[in-house]
Amino acid sequence: MHVAISRLYQRAALLILILVSLAPSTPSLYAQGQAGQITLPDGFTQEVVTNKLDGPTAFAVAPDGRIFFTQKSGVVRVFQDNRLVPENFIDISQQVNHAYNRGLVGIAVHPDFPQTPFVYLSYVYQPKEAYSHKEIGARLSRVIRVSADPANLNKALPSSEVVLLGTGGEFAQIGNPDKPDRAPYTCQDEAGKALRDCIPVEGTAHQANMLRFGRDGALYVGVGDGGEYDAAGLRAQDLDSLSGKILRINPATGAGYANNPFATSDLGSNRSKIYMLGLRNPFRFAFHPTTTDLLIGDVGKSSWEEVNRGRAGANFGWPCFENSDPSMTAPPCDKIQAAPKQLVFPNHAYLHSAGRVAIIGGDYYTATSFSAQYQGGYFFGDYNTGEIWVMTVAGNTVQVDPFASQFAGLVQISPGPDGTLYVLTARGGTLYRIRWAG
Repeated sequence: MHVAISRLYQRAALLILILVSLAPSTPSLYAQGQAGQITLPDGFTQEVVTNKLDGPTAFAVAPDGRIFFTQKSGVVRVFQDNRLVPENFIDISQQVNHAYNRGLVGIAVHPDFPQTPFVYLSYVYQPKEAYSHKEIGARLSRVIRVSADPANLNKALPSSEVVLLGTGGEFAQIGNPDKPDRAPYTCQDEAGKALRDCIPVEGTAHQANMLRFGRDGALYVGVGDGGEYDAAGLRAQDLDSLSGKILRINPATGAGYANNPFATSDLGSNRSKIYMLGLRNPFRFAFHPTTTDLLIGDVGKSSWEEVNRGRAGANFGWPCFENSDPSMTAPPCDKIQAAPKQLVFPNHAYLHSAGRVAIIGGDYYTATSFSAQYQGGYFFGDYNTGEIWVMTVAGNTVQVDPFASQFAGLVQISPGPDGTLYVLTARGGTLYRIRWAG
């Protein structure tokens, strides 16, 4: 029964985002984002790298050129030598809950791959005891590391999984395994305090999402606030909770770093892993090419989608603010709203309009193949409409210009190793390559 239900959710994934749990009107908005004729500026062309993926959610390009893809159901595929390798790299679907927006959604490859043959995955964890409960009930998030087989790098070594984040989350820590966003809540003790290394997924989104290595060798992890009720949002302001944060962890141990902004002498504590806070659902983020800043596409709730830029210790204000608008009345927010100068407000934000409801943070284009006006630009988009924009910053002036449209079900925008721009879409299971043809 579990497998049959999972198959239904997997097919529904092409119409529902991996990342967004939005307002009640959202389902009607998804119907507007149908695939159409892709548009690009003059001089650009797009081509299909592969269109044989089943519910793709993310990809990572290894140093040796092969591309690893996550699929929502819990499968990882590999693309090498211009073909999709028939055999799965790994299938962890038996421990992945992929109801609605949940699933296997994040991947990173060790920068020294294949000498260090590690692949990192983030997903909604389903303990065996939860199989008999409703798929949409509360669950947990995990980040794991697996090892590629040195004899066949397109295949993971059996039993090589190591849990880096979420070791404190098992079935006993799930509050309500049958109903989303309902008490009792997940990953907290009887006093309501967050548990150690436990990442709740109370709603059907806002889980542990993007994984990415920094230039410092640390692994950065985007984690949503875990639910759609007020107390879930407040986790983003709680330094004892891992939710609603960007985390910075040691990829070997999962511990935090002593130079993280809230670190304690206990590097395994939740505080020691936190790098930034006050985020709702940081599904995608990127490193600034010349500074220590991160640019984060934070998926909004009622009104706004945000591009946030900040550095270690930044507080982006959720749930007390959405964009720069006060958005919640609660004791923790009273203090925060009284001192807004301590927060970092978005570099750019756009309203929910014309079907735009779910930002997909992208990346900087640092190659030289594109025409000059796009070099150094930050590309980002919207899942629902498939639009892509490019943002440039000159001094205090932020300019955002349209770049492309109709990449329906957009889930990732990343520069390719060949000076192109790669775009992954969930609808149609396609990875595109955008080239400048001049």
